[in-house]
Amino acid sequence: MKKYAALVKDENGNEMFFGETPGECQRWCKEHGVTGENGEYIAEGTFDTESRYFDVEDYADINTNWIW
Repeated sequence: MKKYAALVKDENGNEMFFGETPGECQRWCKEHGVTGENGEYIAEGTFDTESRYFDVEDYADINTNWIW
């Protein structure tokens, strides 16, 4: 089954946080002092729960104004 998801990743593409929406990822970043100054970003796309594969559809700066 595929579902929409968002991730906070570091500058090397390593996953820091897995969330359901970009807004949830932004809140996590604020709570943990992640500002994007070190290359962190939010990736959004679909997550296949069977294969555990995340298909990135878009990237955004942590401070992007999300419409959610």
